[in-house]
Amino acid sequence: MARKPVSKPDAANAAETAAETVTETAAEATEMAEQATEAAVEAAETELPGNVTPFPGFSSEKLEIPETVREMAELGVERAKKNYESFKNAAEEATDMMEDAYENARKGFVDLNMKAIENAQSNTDRAFSFAKEIVAAKSMSDAVELQTKFAREQFETFTAQVKDMQELATKVASESSAPVKDIWEKTQEKMKVA
Repeated sequence: MARKPVSKPDAANAAETAAETVTETAAEATEMAEQATEAAVEAAETELPGNVTPFPGFSSEKLEIPETVREMAELGVERAKKNYESFKNAAEEATDMMEDAYENARKGFVDLNMKAIENAQSNTDRAFSFAKEIVAAKSMSDAVELQTKFAREQFETFTAQVKDMQELATKVASESSAPVKDIWEKTQEKMKVA
């Protein structure tokens, strides 16, 4: 593309316009530098607490947060609150579950101990009764017969007592673990939904 020859008056006008623009820009830059210097002097004169480093030209009054940033911050706060509530509820449920499990276990162990004491008392009473019977035996054959009868009855009693204790222990274990099982199932359902 061919350039159009520029006449001397046009070139002079262009140079003059450029010079004016540069002069105006320089004047504006000088003015801004003076304002920055004044702000720096004011900031330097202001006493700051502790080890705070001054930041010249910064004013929180002039600071505007864009709307999108504000919305994102609000959304973040909302999510944090929801997550906190969710964790708080989960912790409360877990605490309640543990309290229920411990209470059930405590009651169950009390029942087991009471049953063991009851069995021991019954066995002791039967042993004393047997001792009275054996002392009252008139012959050796009566004593052997009483001993055989006592051994058979004690074996049957012991078998029944073991069966009762096993059933009670199973019940205690089941009741103690029920709250844990319930919370586990609820958690699994929540995970499936999420």
